[in-house]
Amino acid sequence: MRTFWEKEFTCPLCGNRFKKKMVFFDAVRIKSRDIDLKPNFETVNPFLYEVVTCPNCYFSAFGKDFESIRVKGEETERRLKKLLEEAKKKVKLKDEETHTEAIKRYALSGIVYSVLNQRKKVALSYLKIAWLFREIGRPEDEKHYLERALREFENHFKYDHYEESDEPMILFYLGVLNQLLGNRKEAARWYEVLLRKHRESVYAKVGRERWQDLRRS
Repeated sequence: MRTFWEKEFTCPLCGNRFKKKMVFFDAVRIKSRDIDLKPNFETVNPFLYEVVTCPNCYFSAFGKDFESIRVKGEETERRLKKLLEEAKKKVKLKDEETHTEAIKRYALSGIVYSVLNQRKKVALSYLKIAWLFREIGRPEDEKHYLERALREFENHFKYDHYEESDEPMILFYLGVLNQLLGNRKEAARWYEVLLRKHRESVYAKVGRERWQDLRRS
């Protein structure tokens, strides 16, 4: 079975064309999941390949929506280019798939999605950074990004219009991130909302287990 394939992308910000190594879906094998549903892989780790970064301007986004993103408005484009130019001066990317490089790319995608006001994608970028720090044994950095992911999920839930199908996932992470960060009452509150509103969801099933763990501990 093949593990990798190469895809050509066109950057939606600068128009640069480049190729990026991608992972075949069928090559990924999950052996277990952590409390926050972080998958632990027994084969290739797709998180090291998920973010696509333009080597010219550093525009970064998840591979599945990289080319579909549209930067609307001159002010948004100007701000995004300015922030990425500043990041390019500070961050030097290497053409390799390591935890260190993946963390850099997720941080860049966090910048892009923040400017584009896509808080859910910002939250997911930070959550993936936390997971990568967990894998390499850096708990303080992991905690920092779990906190940042939680803030983005909170703001997304409060202020954004989102698909109803996304709500179980959002509520679950509001619960489990508070649980991981020691905010027991907040965690229980969000689990209760999840179970009340989406009791048949897969996220509710897991949330119920986490809520019971809270009550027992």
